[in-house]
Amino acid sequence: MSKMRFHIGRIVIPLLPVNRRVFDLLRLEFRAAKATIGNIINPRSRTAVRKLKFARELSINLGSGGRGLPGWVNIELKSHKDTTLCLDIRRRLPFADGSARRILAEHVIEHLDFREDVPRLFREFYRVLAPGGVVRIIVPDAARFLEAYVFNDTERWRRLGWNVDKLPADIYTPMHVINHIFNQSGEHLFGYDFRTMQWALRQVGFSVILRQEFGVSLDTDLAIDQVIHQPYSLYVEAAR
Repeated sequence: MSKMRFHIGRIVIPLLPVNRRVFDLLRLEFRAAKATIGNIINPRSRTAVRKLKFARELSINLGSGGRGLPGWVNIELKSHKDTTLCLDIRRRLPFADGSARRILAEHVIEHLDFREDVPRLFREFYRVLAPGGVVRIIVPDAARFLEAYVFNDTERWRRLGWNVDKLPADIYTPMHVINHIFNQSGEHLFGYDFRTMQWALRQVGFSVILRQEFGVSLDTDLAIDQVIHQPYSLYVEAAR
């Protein structure tokens, strides 16, 4: 199905009065509006939102992407079979103050605008977490990619999962790798190192902010990182 959509897109998009980038933005905003409106007018979604507003001791998985966790509130913009609720996370989260024990955001924060959307979402994290609650944020580690590039270090690249002496057919140079990781055809909007993530979390009130490792967490229920992301990820936790 994805290949079919790709081929249809190659035919249809050049016929439109916008380029691919604008088309992708419009599609994203359409999905976001559909989710927001659906949670208002769809009886099933409205009921789910109402229940979540009164729920406590929540485990929230943002950007579940079809990898929903049993017993968790799995949030995604596009519905999958294990999605609890379709939600535009750039808006206020439908949870009560102090209602969550843990929040997982694995490879989702880099998809948000750093100036507007990230501060708003991080304030929501701080509001929704109960005292002692933990948010675990996982993003591509910009510092390690830039170190590999600046030092032209084949071994550093290898540890990040890249063989720069034999790149994929559609990736041409190490700088192209950098752009692929931190732009990804417009899907990624910002690159993070620990210092930047720490700063952003401090601005909304978090004081306990730790750089973690793969599979290591203040909350054992959050130590469920995807192995596929391990080589190139930055792991950060903040406790309420």
